[in-house]
Amino acid sequence: MYYSGMSIPEISRESGIPRSSVRNKLVGDGVALRDRGDGVRNAVKRGVLKSTKGIKRGGISDEWKSNISKGRQKWADENAKGVSLKPSGYLEITRGEHKGRSEHVVIMEENIGRPLNRLECVHHKNGDRSDNRIDNLQLMTLSDHARLHGKENIKNRKRDEIGRLI
Repeated sequence: MYYSGMSIPEISRESGIPRSSVRNKLVGDGVALRDRGDGVRNAVKRGVLKSTKGIKRGGISDEWKSNISKGRQKWADENAKGVSLKPSGYLEITRGEHKGRSEHVVIMEENIGRPLNRLECVHHKNGDRSDNRIDNLQLMTLSDHARLHGKENIKNRKRDEIGRLI
């Protein structure tokens, strides 16, 4: 039956033997089993399958790729917020020319009219990393920013009985 072109599920249905038993018997008898693609092509030839959807014929066409891209873009336009809250507490831009950049940095760059240089950073005055109002943002050098947070950390630390910071 298998050599005549029937599939394992068809043999199982016709004989009443479970699929796994049919397969095990074929493998045990040394029969080289067809792969899934060959099985589907064989079923299409015999008229068992009406559709060839999902059968790869030389890859995905450029038209198909274009339609997938258009569909994903349409979904993004309707559903994407454009901003994502990261585990660090900062907001990251997820769409457009600034995709992957921190929102507070982009806002500051637009406000000062130039990109930040490598020694500059943006400080959130109220400590809320998701509050990106321009009046809450302050442009600082990296060293000034480190100094500011260093002073804050010392103020908030406790001292032991002889005055050492713990």
